[in-house]
Amino acid sequence: MYVPFSELTDEARVWVYAANRPFGPAELHPLLQGLTTFVENWTAHNKALKASFELIENQFIVLAVDEDQHQASGCSIDKSVHFLQVIESEFGIELFNRSLVYYYAGEQLLTSNRGNFDALVQTGEVHGERTVVNTLVFTKKELNEKFRLPLRDSWHAKVFGLTAV
Repeated sequence: MYVPFSELTDEARVWVYAANRPFGPAELHPLLQGLTTFVENWTAHNKALKASFELIENQFIVLAVDEDQHQASGCSIDKSVHFLQVIESEFGIELFNRSLVYYYAGEQLLTSNRGNFDALVQTGEVHGERTVVNTLVFTKKELNEKFRLPLRDSWHAKVFGLTAV
């Protein structure tokens, strides 16, 4: 059962899928149609999930479920993964590449693999004040408050040898 993202509570569970590139203008309409159809029909144990989605920066797909009504089950999560794999195939995009790091240079969102990002940290080009994207948020509240963080305050800091969080 689709509901607008804004109507979900702060405790709604979220999953963030980061694309290796932004979706282009011609891809947005079919992508949003597909996401809407999926969420409208998303179930767990044959019960409709109160669910929504958000597309951030045309690059991050956020699926969300209000688990106060029905919890997402392993099978329902598998359905979402399968759906996103179809999206990958249809759009020639990667949504499950966990070796990518997303960060900002001013207002511009950049994508780097971990090796290159580590080199940028080591040379000081990327420092603790640089904003990074935290795809490891679990609730809508965390998405709103911790999706974009200074590098020094994120899990990235520990991984890339900066001050531990």
